[in-house]
Amino acid sequence: MKKIALSLLLLISFQKISAQEDYYWWAIKHNWDGVTPWNQYMTMSTSFMGPNSLPVPEVANGRIDSLMELEVAGEYHFSNGDKTKDFYTRGFLPLYDNRVAILIDVIPYEWFKTDTITRDLRAARTKSGKGGAGGDIYFSTFFQVIKDKHNFPDILFQATFRLASGTNLHNARYTDGPGYFFDISAGKNIFLNKKILRLYGMAGFYAYQTFDLQHLQNDCFLYGAGADLSNSKFTLSQSIGGYNGYLNIGDKPIVYRASIRLKQKYFDWKVSYQWGIHDYDFQRFRAGVVVHYHIKSK
Repeated sequence: MKKIALSLLLLISFQKISAQEDYYWWAIKHNWDGVTPWNQYMTMSTSFMGPNSLPVPEVANGRIDSLMELEVAGEYHFSNGDKTKDFYTRGFLPLYDNRVAILIDVIPYEWFKTDTITRDLRAARTKSGKGGAGGDIYFSTFFQVIKDKHNFPDILFQATFRLASGTNLHNARYTDGPGYFFDISAGKNIFLNKKILRLYGMAGFYAYQTFDLQHLQNDCFLYGAGADLSNSKFTLSQSIGGYNGYLNIGDKPIVYRASIRLKQKYFDWKVSYQWGIHDYDFQRFRAGVVVHYHIKSK
């Protein structure tokens, strides 16, 4: 009798939205009780979301560059159950003799395709597993605390805020919630003939909102380290970074990144690779162009 009553309740609940999307399959698959909001069935972590929803921040190298930059790139993320394509944009503006800088980056739009296993693991609600989504907007401010001190590393403070601008939460693409992180990075140059080797490390705090009624925010320890090798023609970069959430829901992602930047007079070519080591199943290829303008120090 209870099963009959529940079936009737489900049919009535979905009659009003049947013209838009048939969610009856989702209710059966996830044993919906007819009352609990659908977002309570989702898990807000890198293990259960799209590749761009809760990314590991880039590892800062302890220094504000003197180049004003505009980067545009195409990206391809892939895992066993999710293939995502998008385009990426970033703007960087140094100010006040390179003591302060502002950065804005956003993925304007992505296209995705997931298999049924991944779709159901994430409790996504589009049966086809296909679609598109607009991305979150990140605003960052950098403050150069220490710079060019003899026998002492450069020290940089970063504060970044993420707007809840991402769309398509019902397909686990973005969290539809704000986030932020703060970090301190330190770096030092080692001069090798005509090349420069820069070693750096970063530590900070990262937090984002969830839909878990018991834990409305996930607080994470943010960390990373890297090395850059550069000369007048190129820059090779490698880094490893991640953050440790405290909810233990697949929220401890670690990623390795490598990139090469070929320097030109007014723009650079940049190609990078990202490999998810833990709690992040994706690999990513990015290729694009960085238009730049040198801002001279006073």
